[in-house]
Amino acid sequence: MAAETTAPPPPSPPPPPATATAPSHQRVPQRLSGFQQLDARVKELTSSQAELLERIQKLKQEVQNWRSNVEAQVKTCQNELQGLKKGLDSEVEQLKLEMKAIRSAIQEEKGNLPAQITTSETSNNDAEQAVQTQDQVLKIDAGASMQEQTAAQA
Repeated sequence: MAAETTAPPPPSPPPPPATATAPSHQRVPQRLSGFQQLDARVKELTSSQAELLERIQKLKQEVQNWRSNVEAQVKTCQNELQGLKKGLDSEVEQLKLEMKAIRSAIQEEKGNLPAQITTSETSNNDAEQAVQTQDQVLKIDAGASMQEQTAAQA
């Protein structure tokens, strides 16, 4: 009745792979060499970062120098342009004054023109009258000379 049954023994775990079966004293050096590699890479990146920061600082300084040079040149050009503008403005004002003087002189001449024409006509009339008077005098003189010649012949 009591048959004792014995349970089969539990299955044994499979053997670990050959690489993982390394003794614990061999795993520590592998970890240390991995950390050393990481440490070397961190140092390399840190030095690269420092070099990049240095280059960036130099570039910033160059840009600041360039900007201040450009600003100085712009200011110089603006001053020159302001001087030229003032000179041109004064020349334009001078030309305006000269044009006003010329316009005034032309208007004055236009106003005097009728008077000059009248004076000129009067002078022409006087000259014509003088010529006519001389012609009459000459005719009279010629007529008197003819009478004298006729009287002398007779």
